Amino acid sequence: MRSRHFEITYCLNHSRRMFVQPDTHMTDEDAWYYACLHAGVGLLYGADNAQGNHANLLDHAEKSGLTDVKWEELP
Repeated sequence: MRSRHFEITYCLNHSRRMFVQPDTHMTDEDAWYYACLHAGVGLLYGADNAQGNHANLLDHAEKSGLTDVKWEELP
């Protein structure tokens, strides 16, 4: 699979941030996970809030001030 590029935007404590993430695909869950990593909100590898458990990830992100994650594929 070829790598594609996705623009991910989010708010951290009411401040808008943006970055470009290369990947072969993207979902809403992936975008929230990458936004958490980019914002440094303290994800631990293998923890309950890891990529596989979206509800826990959202709860952790929002408690850390991360909201409004959006993504789109770049041309």
